[in-house]
Amino acid sequence: MAQSNWRRALVAAVLGASVGLLGGCGTSGNTEVKDSWMARVPEERMGSVREAQAYKRQAADEVARANVAIGDAERAQEVARRNVEAAKLRRDAEKAQLKAAQETGQQSGIQSAEAQLQVAEAEFAAAKAQVDWRDQNLEAWKAQRQLRERELKVADAELNYAQYRALKENGDVRAQKLTEGDFLSTLDKARKEAREARRDADEQTQQARQARLQWEQLRERAQGYGGSGWNRR
Repeated sequence: MAQSNWRRALVAAVLGASVGLLGGCGTSGNTEVKDSWMARVPEERMGSVREAQAYKRQAADEVARANVAIGDAERAQEVARRNVEAAKLRRDAEKAQLKAAQETGQQSGIQSAEAQLQVAEAEFAAAKAQVDWRDQNLEAWKAQRQLRERELKVADAELNYAQYRALKENGDVRAQKLTEGDFLSTLDKARKEAREARRDADEQTQQARQARLQWEQLRERAQGYGGSGWNRR
């Protein structure tokens, strides 16, 4: 998500506050700002709040998108598992055909059965690799969802801070009962958790890419043997 001037300034404020919090216990106090409190703040002073609200809506949308992607990944995983069972059945059938051909002693029949078994073995290997990829892909999307959820927490903390600042600048006495450092501490913690989630999401995505590459290589090998290519997607 692109950062505006206000959000860049907020990052600087959090960094500055973090230095001051190093010697403290690092716990956060009350950072709840009720939406109803904002009714007395003039709209011309609500710019940062409106921006933070928009950012939070965008973050919530990303969580919803991740949930949809997880559902798609789960369905694709189930299809891949059914495919591997079908490939196993075909491989077992080709093994039986080869055994029957060997019992006849006819070389042409044996060679044909061996070729068909080779194709079936290659398709089975590709099908198993596809399951591995679908498994990794699902884990990658789950990591993405966690990242988006933590980004939503960041957005929520930013909104609370923006509301606090707007109240304070408008001279609202309720803001005097709140502590700016608590807001910044909460935001700093949320940002750290989001960074951790991003590192995990990047790692899971890389593993999924490697699993897909392995599947694509085995799929191409199966097609090279004359496979049907049924598991091409």
